[in-house]
Amino acid sequence: MSGLLDTRPLISILYRCTELIQKLNRIPIASNHSVLIDWLKHNYRNGENWYKLSDPARQRLREWIGGINYGDFQKLVNLILNRLDLQDFESNRLCRRRDFWADYSNRFERLRILLPKTSQIAIGYQIQSDVDLLEDDGSDCTEVCIFDFGEWFVVEFFRGRGSETRLFPKNCTNQQILFGESTLSVKRIRCLGGDKHDHEFLWQVFSRIWLANNGILPNPDIQCSRNPTADQLQQRENRLERWKREIERLEREARAYCNSSPLRSH
Repeated sequence: MSGLLDTRPLISILYRCTELIQKLNRIPIASNHSVLIDWLKHNYRNGENWYKLSDPARQRLREWIGGINYGDFQKLVNLILNRLDLQDFESNRLCRRRDFWADYSNRFERLRILLPKTSQIAIGYQIQSDVDLLEDDGSDCTEVCIFDFGEWFVVEFFRGRGSETRLFPKNCTNQQILFGESTLSVKRIRCLGGDKHDHEFLWQVFSRIWLANNGILPNPDIQCSRNPTADQLQQRENRLERWKREIERLEREARAYCNSSPLRSH
C-alpha cells in the first residue's frame, strides 16, 4: 500500500467507538458533533462498513443522521415564519408541517431544500443543508423540501395552491432528478407524477396512514391520533373534493409547461 494511508486502524477505532457511543442514547450528539456524523455518514452509511456495525449501532447512526437533517428542516421553517410576511393560515400550516415531521425525525437520511428567490434573499445562507434556488415557472411562491427516507423520496410543497406532499420510489431516475438536477421548479417536480397527499382538514391522521402503508413509520413511542368522528370525516371529504380538482388543474398546467420546456440536464 505504498503511497496510500492505511485507514484500517482508524476504522477499527471508530468502529469500537461507534459501538460504545450507541449506548449513550441520552446524549444529543447530533446537535453538537455534526462533523463527526457527516464523516460517519459518508464512510459508513453507504458502503460495506455499514454491515460491520451491530444492529443497535446502525439504528443509532440513523437517528443521528436523521436528527441533523430534521434540524435543518426545522430551522428552515422557523426562518420562514420569522422573516417572511405570511398570512396567518400560511404560518399555521407551516407550524403543523414542522410538528408533523418531528415525529419522523429519526428517519431522515438526506434533505434537499429548494427556495424561491424571495425566500433565498430573506433567509440568506443560514441553512447548512443542500440548498438550491427554485426556478421560477409562474407557480405560486413556495419553498420545497425533498426528504430521502431510504426506499422513498418525499417532496413537500410548503405554500401556494395545491400545497401537497408527493411520494416517489427511490430509483436512479428519481434520484438523479430530485437530488442531482441543479435546476428544478414546482412544475417540473409535479411533472414527475408520484403518489400525492393533501394538507386539508385532518391531513395528519391520513398522512400517517398513507406513509405507513408505504413503509415509512414514525419514531418509536409516537402516540396515534384519535379516530375522527363522522362529522369530521364528512367535512374533510367536502374539502378534499375541491383540493382534488385544484391538483388536477395544476398538473395539467405542469405537463403543458414541461412539454414546452423540457427538463434540462446538467
